[in-house]
Amino acid sequence: MNQKEKIRKTILKIREDLGEEEAVQRSKSVLTQLENLPEYRNAGLVHTYVSSKPNEVDTMMMIARSFARGKRIAVPVILEKKERKIGTSELMNIGDLTDGPFDIKEPKVFSAIPLEEVDLFIVPVIAADRSGNRIGWGFGYYDSFLQSQQKPIVALAYNFQIIDKIEPNDTDIKVDYIISENEIIRTKARS
Repeated sequence: MNQKEKIRKTILKIREDLGEEEAVQRSKSVLTQLENLPEYRNAGLVHTYVSSKPNEVDTMMMIARSFARGKRIAVPVILEKKERKIGTSELMNIGDLTDGPFDIKEPKVFSAIPLEEVDLFIVPVIAADRSGNRIGWGFGYYDSFLQSQQKPIVALAYNFQIIDKIEPNDTDIKVDYIISENEIIRTKARS
């Protein structure tokens, strides 16, 4: 088992052991921090993952509140499982979601959005370090998807998901911000 797999296993165990109410409260705190980020406040179109894994930071609240603020929301859609390719689709409302591959919610109707229109990308993490390295599920979907992006990339994480050091691979894409319950970390990933 390599370093990333060990970290993934350890952090997922901690996350799984959270009580449901604790996960909700932590998610609300992360969301409050996100709403303090100028890049989020100024974004007209936010691309975000749709939370669907046990106790991960809940993006459904953020999506609902973003709609209420007049923001447009785009979400990832798996286009090609074998080639690990995702696209981006506009989400018109939360009721338009259905189960997709890997039990991840996707829009019932794919409505492609050019990536150039996205102002901010919010990505899931299992762990991240203060340099912007992240560990996801290990499939590389987001790394290839975000390879040429210049817009800010934000990871939402609980405090315990922020660790000292992650050894990145050559293809890993760093995040610009990590937002937890207590802080907004500017990682200097691309400065």
